[in-house]
Amino acid sequence: MKKIEDFFIREQDFAEGIKSKILPFLNDKIKDGYFINRDGLTLHYQAIINPDEKAAVVISHGYCEFTTKYAELIYYFYQMGYSVFIIDHRGHGLSDRQVDGFCKVHVNHFEDYVSDFNEFIEKIVVPESLTERLILFAHSMGGAIAALYIEQHPTVFERAILSSPMIQMSTGGTSKFMLGFMKLLSYIPFFNKRYLKGYHDYDHSYKYPRCSALSKARYNYQYDEREREKHYQTNGCTYGWSREAINVSKKILKNASLVKIPVIIMQASKDALVMPEAQNEFASLAPNCKLHRFEGSKHEIFNATDDIILDYYNMVFDFCESSR
Repeated sequence: MKKIEDFFIREQDFAEGIKSKILPFLNDKIKDGYFINRDGLTLHYQAIINPDEKAAVVISHGYCEFTTKYAELIYYFYQMGYSVFIIDHRGHGLSDRQVDGFCKVHVNHFEDYVSDFNEFIEKIVVPESLTERLILFAHSMGGAIAALYIEQHPTVFERAILSSPMIQMSTGGTSKFMLGFMKLLSYIPFFNKRYLKGYHDYDHSYKYPRCSALSKARYNYQYDEREREKHYQTNGCTYGWSREAINVSKKILKNASLVKIPVIIMQASKDALVMPEAQNEFASLAPNCKLHRFEGSKHEIFNATDDIILDYYNMVFDFCESSR
């Protein structure tokens, strides 16, 4: 039986490994595709089909992310016997925007992400996967999308992995008055699609170690991808996106009891972007949800130190295998 240790690439070898092993392997097997959603937006996705598919893993990425950021994760899932599908959420990666340029992150309604994700599953994932078994993997903002999805579509996936999910976004101690004022401004057309105060276009700044990753080699790969491709230079949210991201938390927690499938939440002890208390609450409300806390990790647990990442992946694959 395969183990993640058999092909895990450690920090000291990652820069060479991603270039000489992971990317050539994926480029030979992965398919890029597009579909038009109900709003007329063209959305990009990638798919890699394992001929010996145990199940198909569907990835819901996070805020300001893109498909190729998940190259390492996709490679490991494939090596472990899974097909993988990943969508660039609207406003991200190679998918269409509803604002000018490539740097702003905006959505009119958070539910639009959920609708897009459902279309992706119905139009692409189900027809192209080789089995009828689907597993959900979601990170951060993608975790909020995933939580809403499994509440509304409780039988599509067999189980779900929520990695540092944005059950509730951290607002950095901003007062309720200021949050309310920001949300009020977001309804004014002049402000709705403007950058939230403090955010701006991508400026090519190198942010390590002031970032969500502990692994410098993995951060460097992602930084190089953002420098290479202008569509990956999402950098800041609008007033409208912030309103939707704040409001979605109550809905997720209100309906957590509707989740019927096994769920595992991966929680980072040094997460500065999402609230652990909301993750704890979701875990207590969802009938079959377990939470694992990774001490010493920042928000991106899969980009932490070698020992944390290995522990993380062993839990992920043990959880996936337990559904067989």
